[in-house]
Amino acid sequence: MPSRAFPPLFGLYLKALLRNPWAWAPAPALLGFALVFAARGREVGLVSTFALALLALPPLWLALAVPLLAEREEWAFWSAYPGKAARLYRSGALGAAAGLLVPLLVGSGLVGAGLGLDLGRTLELFVLLGLVAVYWSGVAALAAAVAPDPARALGMGLALWAALALLYEPVVVGLAVALADWPLETPLLVAVLANPMELARVSLLESLGVPVLVGPVGYLLDRILGYGGLALPLGVFAFWSLLFFALAGWVFARRDR
Repeated sequence: MPSRAFPPLFGLYLKALLRNPWAWAPAPALLGFALVFAARGREVGLVSTFALALLALPPLWLALAVPLLAEREEWAFWSAYPGKAARLYRSGALGAAAGLLVPLLVGSGLVGAGLGLDLGRTLELFVLLGLVAVYWSGVAALAAAVAPDPARALGMGLALWAALALLYEPVVVGLAVALADWPLETPLLVAVLANPMELARVSLLESLGVPVLVGPVGYLLDRILGYGGLALPLGVFAFWSLLFFALAGWVFARRDR
């Protein structure tokens, strides 16, 4: 059957996500974060807004995308087409990812207006948040493909979020301090590149010229690689996102339905 005979799952899942009122919550949330810190200046407001977004938005994105991608009855029908299951699933997952970007575009514009940012800074905020959203969409797609039910898939995604958002930096810094006499450049580099959210945060701080706030992991990154602008986080986010979406399609096409 020609590919054009299949419904445009990208558009279907994009519309399905955008019809959910909770999908638009990041827009007013970002504005609220910005207004709370606006009195402290543009740079502090931008950095604080981004930091809160990294902490608060991934669980919401997982809660929105995982149930949508884990509807077994619907996917059992579409995945029945020989040779099409992986491509169809990835198409739907990418549609869900695109649905997360639209509210972020609105929210970034609101942050820019609230903090008085120029267009460049506003676009930088949107790009970094968009990379994070696509990353977590890939996590949601892979979890929904692996787990037998939505609740379990959501638990897997939230466990990864907790590891990266809450446990990552203390563990990396603790290992660096405890094993300071060992040649740890390569293991530390692997550990730093394993968390693209930290790369996004450090890149934003470096671009604003406030490297004193990058923290211990940022210091390790700068010592090992030096600051490379947005090129490094773009590459790392692209690697992890492509890996997650590729694995999600592969797993989905081979699981029992």
